[in-house]
Amino acid sequence: MPKKVLIALPPAMLEQVDFIAQCEHRTRSDLIREALRRYLDNFRRTQGNHLAVTTLETATDAFVTPLS
Repeated sequence: MPKKVLIALPPAMLEQVDFIAQCEHRTRSDLIREALRRYLDNFRRTQGNHLAVTTLETATDAFVTPLS
């Protein structure tokens, strides 16, 4: 089940997010999820695939866990 996260955005950035979401007939959450998904995919590619996230990891290990 997804968890809610509270983030703060500058007003101009939020305005852009809302405009794009409206143009693409998507929700704000969906657009931000997609942006984070793309960022994480890019991070994995550029950092040698050192990002592993599973539901079994602890909060301190959730973002950087070597796969070797």
